[in-house]
Amino acid sequence: MIATTIRGDTTARHVRKYTNRNPIHRLSLKRFHDTLAEEIRKTAPRSVLDFGCGEGFLIDALMKRGIELNGYEGIDLRSEALASARNRLPEKTFNCIDLFDPDLDTRQYDLVLAIEVLEHLFEPGAALRRLVSLSSSRVILSVPHEPWFQLANLARGRDLIRLGNHPEHVQHWNVKTFATFVAEYADLVDIRRRFPFIIAVLQPRP
Repeated sequence: MIATTIRGDTTARHVRKYTNRNPIHRLSLKRFHDTLAEEIRKTAPRSVLDFGCGEGFLIDALMKRGIELNGYEGIDLRSEALASARNRLPEKTFNCIDLFDPDLDTRQYDLVLAIEVLEHLFEPGAALRRLVSLSSSRVILSVPHEPWFQLANLARGRDLIRLGNHPEHVQHWNVKTFATFVAEYADLVDIRRRFPFIIAVLQPRP
């Protein structure tokens, strides 16, 4: 099973993140989702795997931007989050399954997403290798852009005892180090900054 930093308050923190009414926070999320939608439109996927889909906030935001994502499957380990996702988007498929479950071995998806997930994993390289193996065309990733993500948290008075570091984040990258990391596993098509996030588009190697 994949080793991750899921905590008892993970769902509560996710809900606060996506329902926060602070205008600066809302603008940051809007720009982030707009950029993700732009990149996904380029791929025109017919099948999608969303690793770490959580409560379905991401797919909801993308659909509101006209991204239908037919053939969508979201996977997560948190059953309560998946129940919320199914309630929000009953027409989409959400499964409680580990990324390394053998049931996924024979599957291929046009697009594989891991949005704000890798920073929560103790072995992100193993996870990325698996994600790339499940994609026939593109992998889109996003992670916090450090140190700016932590500094933004400090400015908002969040996680002060950890100097702004989210309690579930065990990996930290900037644009250069993230580009170097992902290049071990796939070809880097594009990498973009959307404060305070990094978005990378990968293509599996033949």
